Amino acid sequence: MVRFIGEEVEVRREGPLGPPLAFTWRGEEHRVAEVVEGRRELDFRAAWWRRRHRDRYRVRTADGRTFDLYFHRGPGRRYWVLWREL
Repeated sequence: MVRFIGEEVEVRREGPLGPPLAFTWRGEEHRVAEVVEGRRELDFRAAWWRRRHRDRYRVRTADGRTFDLYFHRGPGRRYWVLWREL
């Protein structure tokens, strides 16, 4: 069963562009044991100042849970979202 979350989280990652190593959600740190899937979505349909690029990751945590996260790299502020739990 998929559980929608849709909340911003803090992510610790390997370098400025590397995959997530851990994320903090509701005060609890979840260590990433495995990156199951990673992909970059580039939006070239809009003008350059309105483009929304996202780096999406499906991760399995050390306690066996699976989550989808994405890093929003659009105009303005950059942030991580914990999208859902699978």
